[in-house]
Amino acid sequence: MRRSRRGGHSGMEFGGSGEDSFVAVVVTKLTGALLFILLLTMVIMALLPKAIDLPSSEKSPASGASAPLAIATPDDLPEAIAGRPYVLALAATGGKGPVRWAVDGRLPEGLTVDAESGLLRGTPEKGTPEPASLVLRASDGSDRVARATRLVVYQPDRPLTVPSKWKPALPPIPWREWLDQGFGFLVLALVHVVGMGALGALERRAVADGVADEGPDGGSSTSRRFFLYRATLRLATAGSAVALAAWLAGARA
Repeated sequence: MRRSRRGGHSGMEFGGSGEDSFVAVVVTKLTGALLFILLLTMVIMALLPKAIDLPSSEKSPASGASAPLAIATPDDLPEAIAGRPYVLALAATGGKGPVRWAVDGRLPEGLTVDAESGLLRGTPEKGTPEPASLVLRASDGSDRVARATRLVVYQPDRPLTVPSKWKPALPPIPWREWLDQGFGFLVLALVHVVGMGALGALERRAVADGVADEGPDGGSSTSRRFFLYRATLRLATAGSAVALAAWLAGARA
């Protein structure tokens, strides 16, 4: 350490050897070289997967090899339902160009095939009594293939309805089947038994509460009132049973 005078100012200077300066230069250059190697390695690692994932056609464009054209659509097409939209994409593998489609056979009414896109779509108008036999044909301009398939269109038992957001679609109750099997008479019998039991309980409560009044002829008005209730219930049950029997006889005739 020595004192120096420069420009009229005095200050302290620290002396250094030439060996220290050489070491600093070497360390700086080695650090820069290592950083450059690390950066180059990262770039190579980033580009390496792209070179590996290149398709075979791009790796060897001179080979010209391609898989033969084949129809990948299954033999049994997904079932359709009459009255509901139907869309099916016909699929093919291989080939050397765009595929054009054609269908031999009678398609169910309401369905068509787009030759360019290979979409089988439409709304079937009615069900098929048996599977429709079809032949799918595909061509890429140089090769043609064909495949036999079958399509079934189901006919629903009842008209199709779109479920409402406020009125969820519930399965319909087979009232006619229930009535044909005699469940209507069972329901009427249950209604009669429950009604008579309810009237008996109400009458007992009325008597226990002391609301039974004597009529002008010495009888209880409460008893007469409930007697009329029971008679009305019996007549209603009997009339409903007779009407149900008549309806069943007329429906089966």
